[in-house]
Amino acid sequence: MPEIIKVNGLCKTFGKLQAVNNLSFSVNEGDVYGFLGQNGAGKSTTIRMLLTLIAPSSGTIELFGKSLSSHRKEILSQIGAMIERPDLYKYLSAYDNLKLFAKLSGCKITNQLLMNQLEMVGLADRAKDKVKGFSQGMKQRLGIAIALVHNPALVILDEPTNGLDPQGIADIRNLIKSLSTEHKKTVVVSSHLLNEIEQVASRILIIDKGRKIIEGTTQELLDPNQTVVDIETNDAQKTYTLLSALTWKNHLQPLINDKISLTLHKHQIPDLLRSLVKMNIDVYALQQRHSLEDYFLKVTSGNYVQPV
Repeated sequence: MPEIIKVNGLCKTFGKLQAVNNLSFSVNEGDVYGFLGQNGAGKSTTIRMLLTLIAPSSGTIELFGKSLSSHRKEILSQIGAMIERPDLYKYLSAYDNLKLFAKLSGCKITNQLLMNQLEMVGLADRAKDKVKGFSQGMKQRLGIAIALVHNPALVILDEPTNGLDPQGIADIRNLIKSLSTEHKKTVVVSSHLLNEIEQVASRILIIDKGRKIIEGTTQELLDPNQTVVDIETNDAQKTYTLLSALTWKNHLQPLINDKISLTLHKHQIPDLLRSLVKMNIDVYALQQRHSLEDYFLKVTSGNYVQPV
């Protein structure tokens, strides 16, 4: 796959603050690229440099195989972006907002194409409604429609689910998936909502204090052998004792506050359930806790040593 974004040695300082520190990464065509970091890690600063909203202190940025510094206008015409919450005209309708932003971007677009854009983000039935009555999730979806109005090859979304309720988050998640699978866009998604990135991203970059911690596919970063399973039963002590007498003893973590946890390969979970049934243990809950969030907390704790 060709590289859509190639960043090398990127740095940005604000006075004495090193916001981005020697950051290098690449985004391939067709990726849903998850850009992860805690608040203040340098995600938004990096995105603003990709969009030429601020200038790098040093380093290089290439998009579509060309230098951003010397091909700015050409490159930006192929990018659609939404930075956190979109700025919309609340007394205009969704359709009129989209039409206005299409004109501002220089697009010659038909009424049908505008309606197709609203259909893509699930707002066709609210096209004539004023934005002032929209939920935050609807505003976010309209902001994404605006970012897509000129049919860009690359879509950059900075914290697109920020401040949304669970339904709004699910709507944006599904929209991001459809942008990749149905509309063949390359998507960069910056977020601190780690579980959401885990569900949509094909590749992931984790940064901390402006520095790259690790980059790779979700499968590469999440080792299935290190799946943590938490079990809630009617008698934690009895369950722990029975499991300790079997081969599960090699997977058990110490029993703390009646919390039973095992570290194992995810393919062993069905066998664990069968063992619990044979022991006549009443299982109230079994939760797989191996997630990108666990990994993220591990690598940003300051104690992680990256394998050589």
